[in-house]
Amino acid sequence: MSTYIDLGKFRAGERLQKEWGFGGQRRWRDGLLLLAFFFGGVGAGQFLVSTLIVKWPISALIGLLIVLVGKGAAHILFLGRPSRFWRIFFRPQTSWISRGLIFMTIFVIFGALYLAPDLGFDWLPWSSSSTTGIALWIVAALASLFMMVYDGFLLASGRSIPSWHSGIIPMLFAIYSLDSGIAITSTISALSGRIETVAEAAYLDTLLLLAVLASLGVYLLTMSGTSPAARLSLRNLLVGGVAPFFIGGAIIAGVVIPLILIYLASSISLSYLNLALSLTAVAGILALLGDLFVRHSILKVGYHISLI
Repeated sequence: MSTYIDLGKFRAGERLQKEWGFGGQRRWRDGLLLLAFFFGGVGAGQFLVSTLIVKWPISALIGLLIVLVGKGAAHILFLGRPSRFWRIFFRPQTSWISRGLIFMTIFVIFGALYLAPDLGFDWLPWSSSSTTGIALWIVAALASLFMMVYDGFLLASGRSIPSWHSGIIPMLFAIYSLDSGIAITSTISALSGRIETVAEAAYLDTLLLLAVLASLGVYLLTMSGTSPAARLSLRNLLVGGVAPFFIGGAIIAGVVIPLILIYLASSISLSYLNLALSLTAVAGILALLGDLFVRHSILKVGYHISLI
C-alpha cells in the first residue's frame, strides 16, 4: 500500500485521482462519466457496423440515438450547469471534451442525413447509394471513428496518470467500441430472427473478442514495467478492489463466456435454431457488459504519479 506524507498542501506517494469524481465525494458523477464513455463507443460502433457490414438502417439509427440521448445527456449532467453547456463547443484548441462534442454533433447530423432516405424520407434529393449519400456516410463514418478513440485520447491526455497516459488506451477503446457495435447488432438480430445477420455478426464478434484479449494483454504488460503508480494500478486491477470488475466482469463474463457461447451457437444444428439465437443474444449482452466493466475498471485505477 502506498504511503502518504503530509507536506502542507502537498502529498507524496501515489494517489487516486479525484478530478473526475472517482474517489471523491460526488460519487454520483462517476456513473455519468462512465455512461458517456460507454454510450459514445457503443453507438458509434453500432452505426459503423450497421452501415458498413450488415447494411441495416434501423440498427444504425439505434446507434445514432444511443449517442445522441445516452452520451449527450450523460455528458451534460456530468459537466453540470446545462445552461452554459454550449460554451464547451468553442474550446477545441485546448479541450478534448470540446473536440468530442463537436464530432458527436457532426456524427449525429450527417449520420441522420445519410439514413433519412432509407427510413421513409424518400422524397429527399439523394439516396444512401448516391454520390451525396456516400459523401454523407464518409463524414459520419469518420466522425464515428473519432468518437471510438476520443475517450481514449481524453484519458491519455492525463500525463500525471500513467495507467491512462498510454498509447494503447485509444486503440483498446476503439476495439471495444467495434466489438460492442457488433454485439448489440447481433443481439438485436437474434431477438428479431435475422438469421443471416446473426451468422455474420457472430463471426466478426469472435475476431473482435480475440482482439480485445490481445489488447488487454498489451495494456497490462505496458503497466508492469513503468512507474510505481502504473504498477499500483495494475495491482488494483488484478488483485485489488477493482479485480472483480476487471477479471470477473471484463475478462471472464465479457470475453471468455461470450466466446464459448458463440462457439456453442455455431455448433448447434438447425433443429435447435432458437437455442442458437438465444445463446448468441446472451453472448452479445455479456460482451456489452464487458465493455462497460473495462471502462469502469480503467477509470477506477487512475493513480497520479508520486510528487517525490
